[in-house]
Amino acid sequence: MTNDKQRTTPGRPRTIVRGLWPIAMIALLLALALPAGAMPGQTTRSLHFTASNQATGQLRVVRIRAATPEEAFHLIELGINQFEARDGDDLLVLVTAAQQAALLAAGWDVRLDRTRTARLRSVSPQTTQTDYRTVEETEQFLRSMAETYPHLATLVDFGDSWERQQFGAPRGYDLLALRLTNQAITGPKPVFFLLAAIHARELTTAEIATRFISHLLTGYQVDPDITWLLNEHEVVVVPIANPDGRKLAEQGYSQRKNLNRNSGDCIEPPNSGNQYGVDLNRNFAFAWGTVHGPDIFPCSLVYPGPVAASEPETQALQTFIRSFYPDHPRPGDGMPAPDTTSGVLITLHSYSDLVLWPWGHTTTPAPNAAGLERLGRRLAAFNGYVPGQSVSLYPTSGTTDDWSYAELGIASYTFEIGSFSNPCGGFMPPYGCLDGLGGRNFWGENLPALLYAARVTHAPYSQPAGPDVYDIEVITDTQTLTLTATLDGRDQVVAEAALYLRIGPAQNDTALNLQPVDGAFDAVREQGRIRLPLDQGVGRDIATADREDQLLLLRGRNTSGIWGPLSAAWLQQTNHRYWLPLIETSRLGGKP
Repeated sequence: MTNDKQRTTPGRPRTIVRGLWPIAMIALLLALALPAGAMPGQTTRSLHFTASNQATGQLRVVRIRAATPEEAFHLIELGINQFEARDGDDLLVLVTAAQQAALLAAGWDVRLDRTRTARLRSVSPQTTQTDYRTVEETEQFLRSMAETYPHLATLVDFGDSWERQQFGAPRGYDLLALRLTNQAITGPKPVFFLLAAIHARELTTAEIATRFISHLLTGYQVDPDITWLLNEHEVVVVPIANPDGRKLAEQGYSQRKNLNRNSGDCIEPPNSGNQYGVDLNRNFAFAWGTVHGPDIFPCSLVYPGPVAASEPETQALQTFIRSFYPDHPRPGDGMPAPDTTSGVLITLHSYSDLVLWPWGHTTTPAPNAAGLERLGRRLAAFNGYVPGQSVSLYPTSGTTDDWSYAELGIASYTFEIGSFSNPCGGFMPPYGCLDGLGGRNFWGENLPALLYAARVTHAPYSQPAGPDVYDIEVITDTQTLTLTATLDGRDQVVAEAALYLRIGPAQNDTALNLQPVDGAFDAVREQGRIRLPLDQGVGRDIATADREDQLLLLRGRNTSGIWGPLSAAWLQQTNHRYWLPLIETSRLGGKP
């Protein structure tokens, strides 16, 4: 039986021919038909691999040079079993010996990865990284934070995992999130959403998410920026989006997907090329199935499920994320979200040291491409990763960040944390890589980027184009408060600097203007200063205020009329320095 199917990706129509010709015969025909000098993929439209009957012992991991998204698209069209990794220009894929021969005959640069092939053929687990929190310990941590900080943290059970839905407690897990905000301050607040461990084996991501929660809660009323963030924003963190799969990964198995056992006749326990479940990060209901369709090998690591949003975890996440964001023009229909759109979503993954933004399913830029790239480059400047459109890693569809941007208009990103190799490479690096082992510091690298993303959540498409405020210095004597700050417009002239007391401009229309120290705001880097007498007016209000009201907020505007993000300082604090915008960015090919 032959099944011919045409699948269309927005901006990239392509025809995929499926058949059951013997692969050796295909390879022979290709070898005879391939013109000298032909590019791989240009003459392989009739080549397609069916993987459903592959025996695991026959599979091998090979490297295929696919330097461009177009080449990667061609490879995926052939029906390869993607290993879900890239090393420079090489994609790693799973093939049989016959498939490898067919690819070579078709002109692809194919090389065996012996180390990963040996690991693939062993179903024994990797060395378990015992220092990472278990699913149960993460649940307890979330409950403890909600109990310890009831005025700031709310625990939310927003759904059930596949096993909990199928079998009920005690099987499976609740899907849990922590909502962080100062509940005493009401009103609409922009939402920063952080999602981790949707791929079970990516151990470091959940740890960064739980550490971010701790950093915010313990920093409230200590760090002025964190205090302002939790006063005027809502931060939602889902540390483990795939708890069923995560529990298996804790035992050292390379489980990526959820544990839906209705997906095919897969091996158990799993290995890194054959496992039960659905890839939740291919299951979201935008552009679903346009790169990897439901007819691929169901034990593949990128199996997207039988239909869009088929999995309870995906359904719950879509409903939960939607609940925080108002309707906007839908970028999925080609309409850009307005520059005033609030909301940032970051999903944490491993590995490749990348900051990625939509789209992943096409090389066509997203409607908000300029704004997405601007913020993406700023985030990459903070953590030192390489920025790019998601498709530059490899083509994907049905992903979290494509869906959240397409449907809700919010600025959405993926952080790929960690390198391909070295002691801190791969999906299950030693716990110490979070804090300096092997020259890596995953936590220290990503904290500034996450904080900056939260700071610009009110207007992520515009604020990163405005000036940054840093080197805030507050000096008081018995009569006068003097505040000095530096503003950096990066590539635009600074035009104005404003100071707010306690509440930012979203709910406060009373601002005090800083004056230029050198007499005029006419350069990209400026110093502004304001002096307030402490016995009258605003100065007296500040001096006599309670600790929580002695929060000073500053922002700058450039000559294009764009306001940058706020920075905060306490009245009592001196030399409170905001050095993050000064990170060297020349390696990124331009300004952040």
